[in-house]
Amino acid sequence: MAVVVAGCDGVHAPERSPSAAAKAATGGPTPTTVAMTRAFDSVYHRYKRQILGMCVGAIDARTTAVKCYGKVARGSKQRPTSATLFQIGSISKTLTATLLALRVHQGAVRLEDPLQRYIPAADGSARVPRSLTLLDVATHHSGLPRETPVANSLDISSLDQYFAAAGRCESTPGCPVGAPGEQYVYSNYAYGILGQALGLHDGYSESSYSAWEKDNRARVTDPLGMTDTASGLGWRASASADFDARRAHATVGYPPQEAHPPFFPPPPYADAAAGLYSSPRDMLRWLSFSMGLSGTPALDAARPLLYDTARLTRPREDPGDPTRRIGLAWRIDTKGSGRSKTTCISKPGESRGFSSHMVFVKHRPLGAFVMLNTVPDNPTAPGIGTAVVNALPSATGGARTTRTCPVSG
Repeated sequence: MAVVVAGCDGVHAPERSPSAAAKAATGGPTPTTVAMTRAFDSVYHRYKRQILGMCVGAIDARTTAVKCYGKVARGSKQRPTSATLFQIGSISKTLTATLLALRVHQGAVRLEDPLQRYIPAADGSARVPRSLTLLDVATHHSGLPRETPVANSLDISSLDQYFAAAGRCESTPGCPVGAPGEQYVYSNYAYGILGQALGLHDGYSESSYSAWEKDNRARVTDPLGMTDTASGLGWRASASADFDARRAHATVGYPPQEAHPPFFPPPPYADAAAGLYSSPRDMLRWLSFSMGLSGTPALDAARPLLYDTARLTRPREDPGDPTRRIGLAWRIDTKGSGRSKTTCISKPGESRGFSSHMVFVKHRPLGAFVMLNTVPDNPTAPGIGTAVVNALPSATGGARTTRTCPVSG
């Protein structure tokens, strides 16, 4: 048995300046909720043996739907719902990138600014190359390593220590994985630094949860009505009992054990990279905003910087492949050419037994996400999420044949 929520209230707030996707959604036929949830069912039944619990949501023109399957925890009989909390892993980076884009649009920072300008001098900012810019960090061209460059990330107990690790890494042979701007190397640590630097710059301080999260709540999630989206420590500080009652539980290792504690290390400093929890109903709001179907005037104006400004995109895994690019956190994959060209925007996430994926077709009102409390091997969450968006029906109920998004993991 599954839970279905269709046409969630508050998802489609009107824009003052409609995007191309919003204009495309304002008229013409649209598929039924029943047809959309049948597409969800087909994907779930194809992969259900690998899945503990899963919630899937989509927007197809003016139709929205969420459906949940499975269990909230191993050994539990409780099924997830649209209010269940899943850790969304690196989809958190898209919120950090949106905060950066907003502050750039407002003139508070510039993408060309050196990162060292936003790290206190006492924390070794002078050892961070001046050539390392905010754009380098946001597009994973920083040269900083994937994870926090310390022996044990749980030993980090202050924002000063978190920042100082960047300077020590830059002055330690073998620690940087490349020169700033040189190549795409995915880095959770760089995104954590970016988020906390923005929070500090905007006047927030660390406490029970991070400076970045306070900044992100004030400027991104609260304005979009995403009241379920917070880090584990943020939930603990504001509604600990509600967090424990609503969160899904994931397992790691063999024999399977619950991932504990439910935080992305080192908390709270890396939350800007992968530490957020969210619900399917909030992810539907995030999908709607990211596609250009809803938002606030300020956030709407900043959105094009994320994936729709060519000069801000960089090569991804293969520098010579123009079809695989990276924007500010978002992956950009293009297939075909001319009138048959399709560009899909996506972001996967994985953290401590949870996995997720969000994908949508650029400038079209078509997108989907999946949230799981497992990390399947074949396909992975990006494969499942892409299967969902490709299975969404046409307005007449049949499968679409003019668009296929590639798997971008």
